[in-house]
Parts: sequence; C-alpha cells; structure tokens
Amino acid sequence: MSFVAPQFFLFLAAAFACYFAAPPRLRWCVLLAASYVFYWFVGGLLAMCAISFTILTVHACGLWAGRLREARAGRALRRAPLAVCLALNFGLLLFLKFSGVFLPGLGVLLIPGISFYTFQAAGYLIDIYKGKAAPWKNPFRTALFVSFFPQLIQGPISRHSQIADDLFAGRGWDWERARGGLQRVIWGYFMKLVIADHAAPLVNKLFADYHSYGGAVIVFGMLVYSVQIYADFAGGINVALGIGEILGVNMPENFRQPFFANSLTDFWRRWHITLTAWLRDYLFYPIALSRPLGRLGKAARAAFGNRVGKLLPTSLATFAVYFAMGVWHGSGANLFVFGILNGLFITAGLFAEPQLIRLRAKTGIYGDKNGFGRAFAVLRTLALMVFLRYFAGAPSLHAALSMLKQTLLHPRIHELWSGALLNFGLTGADYAILAAGTAALLARDVIAERGADSRALLNAARPAAQFALLFAALVSITLFGIYSGSALSAGFIYAQY
Repeated sequence: MSFVAPQFFLFLAAAFACYFAAPPRLRWCVLLAASYVFYWFVGGLLAMCAISFTILTVHACGLWAGRLREARAGRALRRAPLAVCLALNFGLLLFLKFSGVFLPGLGVLLIPGISFYTFQAAGYLIDIYKGKAAPWKNPFRTALFVSFFPQLIQGPISRHSQIADDLFAGRGWDWERARGGLQRVIWGYFMKLVIADHAAPLVNKLFADYHSYGGAVIVFGMLVYSVQIYADFAGGINVALGIGEILGVNMPENFRQPFFANSLTDFWRRWHITLTAWLRDYLFYPIALSRPLGRLGKAARAAFGNRVGKLLPTSLATFAVYFAMGVWHGSGANLFVFGILNGLFITAGLFAEPQLIRLRAKTGIYGDKNGFGRAFAVLRTLALMVFLRYFAGAPSLHAALSMLKQTLLHPRIHELWSGALLNFGLTGADYAILAAGTAALLARDVIAERGADSRALLNAARPAAQFALLFAALVSITLFGIYSGSALSAGFIYAQY
C-alpha cells in the first residue's frame, strides 16, 4: 500500500477520522496504531519483524545510554550501548542490502524504507549519547518516533528535536493547517503522477535497451531520468510533509531547488537534505575530528604544508561520506562508483580551489556575482550530475560504461528527430504533458529560488484564482496521471532504499 494505491486514501481518511475524534492525550496512540497498520500492508510480516527489532534495540540501548550518562560513567563505558545498537541495526541493514551477495540463491531481501527508519532511530540514540535528547521511558513513544507512517517509506529522516514535541502534542483540527497540507499533497501527487510516471516508460526502456540508441538519445533519456527521480522522490516527500502538516507534525524539508545548485557540494545541500545532514553530523564530523585523522593532518602539515595538512582529514572524511552514500543506494558496483566519483569530485574541488579562484578571476566568471557566471555554474553542475546519474540509474556498471561509450563515440544526433523517441511508448501528447509538467516544476522552483513562497502567493491570490489553479492540478492528476494509459503508475523509487 503505497501513497498512490487507492486503498491508501481509505486508510488515510480512517486515520484522520480516528485521530481527530480521539481525546488529545490519546491521539499519539492512534498515530502509532495507524503506522503499524500501514507498515503491515506495505511490507508484511518480515518488515514488521525488522522494524520491531530496531525499535526494541534502540529503546533498550537508549535507556542504557541515558542511565550511564546520568551516572557520569566514563566515555568508553558510555559508548557500549551505542556500539551494540549501531552494530546490530546497521549490521541488519547491510545484510539485507547485500543478501544477494552473501546468499546468491536468496536474492535481495527488500524491507520498504529500512534505511530511512534505521538512520532516524540511530540518530535518536546518538543524540541520547551526546546528551541532546532524553530517552523515552515508554517504548511505545520510541515506536511512534521510528515508525510514524508519513515518513516511514522514504523519509524525510527527522531528528528527535525536530518532531518529538509535535508527535505527542495531540493537536486538533485546524482549517488553515489543513489547507496548507492539502495544497502540498496535491503538488506532491502532481509531481509523482503527471511528471515522474510519464517519464518512467521512457527511462525504463532506455535502461533496458540502451544499446539500441545513440548518444544523443541516451543524453536526452538521462535528462528525463534526472527529472523523473526528482519529481518521484520530492513528490513523495511533499505528500508526506502535507499529511504531517494536517496532523500538526512539522517534518524537516528534504529538497531545495536542486537543479539550481552551483556546485556538486551545493547540490547535495539541496538534494535529500535530511540524509546529507545526517551523514554530515553523524559520520563526517566524527571521522574528520577523530584522533587518527588529527595525527595524519599534523604529519601532512609537516611534510606538505599547512593547506594540505588542513584539507587531508576533511577530504578523507568527505570521501567516506559519499562512499557511504553510494552503499546506501544499493549493492551494485555502479552504485559504489557513483559514491566514489562524488567523493573524488568534491575532494578534487577542495584541493583545486585556489586554481579555480584564479581561473574565475581571469575569465570573469564569478559564480553568483553575475548572471552569466551563475548560469555557467548551474549548467556545469547539471551536466556533472547527469554524468553521475549514468552510474546511479543504470542497472549495472557495465551498462553505465556502455552508455557513456555510446554517448561519447556514437552520438547519432539525427535520432532525436528521426522518430526514435517514439519507440519508448510515449506519444507526442505524452511528451507535451511531460514538458508542461516539467515547466511547472521549474517555475515553482524559480519562485522559491528567488526567495518567495509559492503557497503564500497562492493564498494571497483571489479565491477564484486559487480554485482555478487547484482545480487544474486535480484535473491534470486525474486525466494525465490516474487515468492516463501512457503513464506508468508505480510505487516510489526511493521506497526500495
């Protein structure tokens, strides 16, 4: 039962009715029951066992860590519950992700959303260890934090400090809050059903039959794939955030106009923000500030100068973060390369920064200081991300390298107008719908990039204009999404992670 399944809307209506009808002090219990019902239908018995294991181990180790902190135990002793719990849960996560490698006959055991709730639960435990959060005595409160159903399948990855109070506040119905949440839900379904699902047939056939096309069609397909994965992931996140807003639970943002990033580092600050922030706070800083890297930095400073000595620990920690990000996406060799290349490009940028500054000064390309520089930086970053998507989206490393070879050596540009694009199962009308949806997506991002709030602008418009725009969105979702024969209505891509 994904967000796009018909039965989800029946479930959601029942959950809302029960939640707002319950006494305020019991509303969190309704959310917990709804979350477990939802996850049972999504993942079945195996998924229920996996998430229950995470909840029980995190709750027990959280209480253990809290008691040790209160007793002012030594650092080594206080790390024990952290080490035990993280080893158990990340061990389970890695086993399931790599089950096809460890047990070839078994295949990959997919637990929907396991990466998201494991990272969220681990962050809660680490915050207890650091004294940033107090452990809940009631295990059912821990269970709700880990399993809150809107964010369970594909995030965002929330911190204890961000949503704990909201989860248990038991807020009543609020028309203004409901209006804002509904607007966000509608926009999320527009992104998913009108844009992402229209792109899906093209992308799926391209990856399955890439050897039949020249480089120009492959590049076009990779651009469409970049739009698809953004609309699919951000669309699901908007649905989740909208549902949470209606319930009075404000979860953190997960995207900030990623197509307008001016560097690879800036892209990852805008894309899957909660994962990037999690890896920064709980992986990058512990590695970069560790004693071994501190000693390595000192040795490098003595041998190669202050700048190299300062950058080396940062670069190694950066590389570790992006390698972990590649592993997070799956067990394929292409995904390892995806993570490694991200780490290499960002690390190379750190070391080459003085040369880049001099080059920008000579060419007059100053990034955000002028329009041309800004446009150049955005297009350069987009080109780099499309290149990296070859490895993130292809079914294998061999497929990714073959597609790159076709792109570089056999462009066959004529295929763009010779009818090859109609071999993907999309008609001219379907391409027009996809183009119009993408234009709407980029227009919304342009508004946000300029510092305006599109929802505030909508709410400030005349009622007739608001109604017309929302009605058009609903009609588009219905005609071009739900009842479109060309769109491929399926679950969300990131649910498999």
